[in-house]
Amino acid sequence: MNNSIDGQEKAFLEKVKRELDAAADDLDTLTLARLRSFRMRAMDEAERRKRIRFIIPRWLTAGGIATVCAMVVAVSIWFGTKQNLPTNHPEDLEILAAQEQLDLYKDLDFYTWLASADNDR
Repeated sequence: MNNSIDGQEKAFLEKVKRELDAAADDLDTLTLARLRSFRMRAMDEAERRKRIRFIIPRWLTAGGIATVCAMVVAVSIWFGTKQNLPTNHPEDLEILAAQEQLDLYKDLDFYTWLASADNDR
C-alpha cells in the first residue's frame, strides 16, 4: 500500500512540476526581467548575510546575551540585598552565628543582674 501512495505522490509531483515549468515558459519578457532582478537581489542579500554570519556566529551572540543577563542578575542580587542584622554590635555576631539556643541570650540582662546581685552579697 505504501508503494501505491508513493507512486501516486510521485506522479502528482511530476504533473505539478510540468505545469509550473509550462507556466514559467509562457511568462512575458518584463516579468522575466523582474524575476531575474529579484533573484539577483536575493542572492546578494544571502551572500551578505553569509559574510556577517561568518564574522559573528549566532551561538556566540546568544551566549553573550545570556552571560550578560546572568551577570546583571548576579550583580543586582549582590548589591541589592542589604541584610539588616538584628544587632548593632559586631561582638554579638559570634553569638548569632553559633546557632545555639538564643533563649538564654534573650534574658541576658536578667542573668547579668542576677550574677551581680549574687556577687554583692
